Amino acid sequence: MKKHFRNLLLSAVAISAFAACQEKPRNTEELVDPWLRERTPVNVRLEAQIGPAIISSDWRTDDIGSVIVSLVTPDINLAAVKVVALDFAYPESEFCPTADLKPGDLIDLTDGFEEFTVTAMTGETRTYTITYTDFKDPFEGTYCFTPVGGIIDKAHSYKCGFVMIGGYKNNPVAAQIMDKYWQWCNGYDPRHEDDNVISVRLDRADDQTGFTYGTIVNTPGVDGKYADYIWNADEMYGANNDKPAPKYDMNSKYRLIPTGKSRWSKLGDGKVNIHAYEDVDYKNPLYSFDLLSAGEYQFWEEEDVKKKSIITVPELAFHLSFGEGPFEDYTEIVDEWIFITNVRNIFWLVKQDYNSALVNHDAFLNSDDWTELTPEFSNE
Repeated sequence: MKKHFRNLLLSAVAISAFAACQEKPRNTEELVDPWLRERTPVNVRLEAQIGPAIISSDWRTDDIGSVIVSLVTPDINLAAVKVVALDFAYPESEFCPTADLKPGDLIDLTDGFEEFTVTAMTGETRTYTITYTDFKDPFEGTYCFTPVGGIIDKAHSYKCGFVMIGGYKNNPVAAQIMDKYWQWCNGYDPRHEDDNVISVRLDRADDQTGFTYGTIVNTPGVDGKYADYIWNADEMYGANNDKPAPKYDMNSKYRLIPTGKSRWSKLGDGKVNIHAYEDVDYKNPLYSFDLLSAGEYQFWEEEDVKKKSIITVPELAFHLSFGEGPFEDYTEIVDEWIFITNVRNIFWLVKQDYNSALVNHDAFLNSDDWTELTPEFSNE
């Protein structure tokens, strides 16, 4: 009996082992070589594009992808934007996918987007949507002045958006240009600049270096005037002095934004280079200045200085430095060494009202008569 039971047990084990060796049907998809399903570009570049494109897809919706680029829009026609490059990882491979878009094609971005389709070797497709953002330079925008009160003479009521540092060895002096308001006469009031609107527009950028280039419109404000920085020395020498009273043309030092229209560039050192409007190739900068944020600044420090030269910037400032000299020492006329001979730093105090140029920036650039033009501001 025991032998019979043992045989039955062995038979059962053998049947189980045989059944275990049989292939069972599995509910799985057939494996496909991922190279055959590849549909992802590694590079997309359009004209006037700054920086690399952001290319992405979603594994949950494998047939949809996105491409985001940053464009300098004033320099291109959005209805016909040229495709510069569309690259895949292994273009020479037999498994390389294909796209219905290629370098040299023009796409229409007037609606803010365009689509193209990539097809894998398996026939699977993925549709990418190209969208763009406007590339911005922080300097671009619309500016007005922020006039401040007197610095040397805090009692006078003439506010102005122009401050400076002058002086001689061991005696720096911070001043507001109207601290000596009686020297500005015959219509040469520096405050004529204070109601001006300055429009700065980015027109193009180098996609390799990031250098930026643009145009400036300095509108004359509601008074229709610009400051003409002619210092009248009548009071400097005294009304009864037999010596002829000279006039000093300070425009070459004082004027940071040209009257009318001009050009600007930024070449990676943080400075703004100002060019004549006729310098269309941006080859000959007239001068360069810094952009200062709000705060206190001291640009003249000497060990034995008792009177400090501190300038307070309420919002922003265009700042031009004339370096450390050499400058003239003390002269008989005190006002002269502060405002004329020993000017070391000047500041135009401004604020940025909008981060884009005037809506009618082009109208000002293209017109020789601005009397009928009024600044139109962006809603941004």
